[in-house]
Amino acid sequence: MLFSKKRNLPFLLLLFVLQLAKAQNPQKALGLEIESDPIAFIFKGYSLHLAYTFQDVRASMGVFGIETPGMFLDNKAFSVFTSGYDVKLDYLFGSKKGLFMGSQLTYGKDNIELKESRKSQNLWGYSVGLRSGYRFMFGKKESNYKGIYIVPWIALIHSIKAQEIQLGPETYSQPSWTIFPTVHLGWRF
Repeated sequence: MLFSKKRNLPFLLLLFVLQLAKAQNPQKALGLEIESDPIAFIFKGYSLHLAYTFQDVRASMGVFGIETPGMFLDNKAFSVFTSGYDVKLDYLFGSKKGLFMGSQLTYGKDNIELKESRKSQNLWGYSVGLRSGYRFMFGKKESNYKGIYIVPWIALIHSIKAQEIQLGPETYSQPSWTIFPTVHLGWRF
């Protein structure tokens, strides 16, 4: 179902945070950002994220999809395509550029396919994570860093209910913990 409560939870949460931020200090300069993960495209996927900064906080929501590279799979008999929605909340340490730390909540789907038979099964679930990175802003401070930026970051992600499935003679186990490094490219308005 396209408009199910579970799937809309991350977006509703972000709208709440944005409204709260506006109510806190409507005079403070706010920044809208849009970004993508080029690594997702390299691995036959997609990525689009919308973010909003206020004071020392950055809230974002996004959609993503990525084919897991075989070298990261415990059982090479499978291919895995992960897709979903996420909400992130980051602390910016007093500057729009530089080091940040934050958390994320993801509702996603792993499409697990047994390569030999093409049988597949979808596993839906929530994951939470802690993340940190560095924001390289190429805009000028006087213009609130408007323009292009690059953000390398890394996350430690926990699948809340990691599952195990059997497809044919093979067993696939979702990892409980994942280290996820990436780079986002974006534009700040």
